[in-house]
Amino acid sequence: MLKGKNALVTGSAKGIGREIALALAKNGANVGINDLVYDSVTEEAIELIKPHNDSVSWHQADVGDVDAIDSLFTDFIDKHGSIDILVNNAMIAIPKPFLEVKERDFDTVIDVGLKGYFFCAQRAAKEMINSGTKGKIINISSVQAFRQWPNQLVYGAMKSAVTRMTCGLAWELSGHGINCNGVAPGYIDSRLLQENQESERGKTEWYVKETTPWIPNRRIGLPSDIANVVLFFSTDASDYINGQTLVADGGFLSGGTPNEFSNHQDPYTITKT
Repeated sequence: MLKGKNALVTGSAKGIGREIALALAKNGANVGINDLVYDSVTEEAIELIKPHNDSVSWHQADVGDVDAIDSLFTDFIDKHGSIDILVNNAMIAIPKPFLEVKERDFDTVIDVGLKGYFFCAQRAAKEMINSGTKGKIINISSVQAFRQWPNQLVYGAMKSAVTRMTCGLAWELSGHGINCNGVAPGYIDSRLLQENQESERGKTEWYVKETTPWIPNRRIGLPSDIANVVLFFSTDASDYINGQTLVADGGFLSGGTPNEFSNHQDPYTITKT
């Protein structure tokens, strides 16, 4: 489906980002992996992708820094020649009660998850326009864009802004053939697990028992659930969808967020203690 397409996925050494990169590579895309550091986790991600497309490339960059974004894209274009697909996935969450949030906490979350998305999208769009590419820009949002979770006001506000920005990008890029869409994951078990532990994914994460009854699909999401939506938005099948954010949460938001928020330290816990 994506043979010959060049795709850059930010924050893709592990978790949802890694699964997105893998799905794109399996479907023919030449993929660029990005993260803060190159370590054994990054190496593992690259080795997972290579059997499907050995043109996978590594790009170290902090997408919260605009100069680093410029270097990231220059390096990616040097290696692949052009960009067809950008997936803005990198993020940082710093769970804290509203009254305890410091300026550095706020800036860190916003710099990576909003400013970074904005300027990555801007650079990608410029490259696409200059090369006449009918590209795809996909932003990873969150169900927290639509509901409040304890200790996650900054993160949720940032994801809400990403959802709004996705609409704006679609309009600002009118006529250039660039589609901009988003995906808002719900509860996803994106832990870094060993291969022999994969059968436990979606079953043993600490919030499974508390949240599953609130999800109509009666299961926790997997990184592949989000990767499949991103894959759809990356292909010609989504050509007439633009400016939309698709919620992939197993139906969780259809019932609204439960009112009984917990006093637990963990920010997502639903039931009271």
